[in-house]
Amino acid sequence: MEPRLEFLEESEFKIKFKLLNATPALANSFRRAMKSLVPTMAVDYVDFYVNSSYLYDEIIAHRIGLLPIKTDLNKYNFQDKCVCGGEGCPNCQISFRLNVEGPRIVYSGDFISDDPEIHFVFGDIPVLELYEGQQLMIEAIARLGTGKEHAKFQPVSVCSYKIIPKISISENCNRCLSCVDICPRNVLKLENNRIEVSNILNCSLCCECEKVCEIGAIRVEETNNFLFTVESTGALPIRVIMSKALEILKEKAMEMNSILREVQ
Repeated sequence: MEPRLEFLEESEFKIKFKLLNATPALANSFRRAMKSLVPTMAVDYVDFYVNSSYLYDEIIAHRIGLLPIKTDLNKYNFQDKCVCGGEGCPNCQISFRLNVEGPRIVYSGDFISDDPEIHFVFGDIPVLELYEGQQLMIEAIARLGTGKEHAKFQPVSVCSYKIIPKISISENCNRCLSCVDICPRNVLKLENNRIEVSNILNCSLCCECEKVCEIGAIRVEETNNFLFTVESTGALPIRVIMSKALEILKEKAMEMNSILREVQ
């Protein structure tokens, strides 16, 4: 059977889905691709013209670098693949300008972008507080990058999976309820005078139910099905992250096949 996806929950920034009929290698490759290989924009360096705040330039630059940016993958190139040769141009980078005076709190929404469609995802993230007489005038330059290069380029804040197990209960079960009582996630319950699995997705594969059963009536097995939880930073829609990750994996697989054919 071919691998397939089955979506369970979906919102603007979070999605839960099952990856069915897949190997652990494929599941982990999918997870790593979403975290490390899908590109997004992030601030790469900051030019400081005036900074009379209490924070060092490096601290402010670090905070700005971690602000997620709305990304259009069709609009910008990687700098090493751009016609400018990596020097920086409107095709591979974008500028965010800020000139504010205290007393006030500086928020991510105070930055002015060269491109109105490319901006910080959330406008209410506090960057720092300026007091009376303090000023901050900077220019932040953002570019495309991947999480493999730096965590600030990761399009996801959460990307995890777990194995969906199979729990089998044999006919010789004496309904002692030991397995029900010991389960920390209430996966098992007594219904219609028999032990049944109420929510297999809650199972953490601790196998305590299997250990406590003295007659061996319950068995917990791993399967080739996985439950994924993915949360986006907002830089890209979650489905775009997923499709781009699969596209990258496909390209890598084709490249590997090409190398193997040359070796043969």
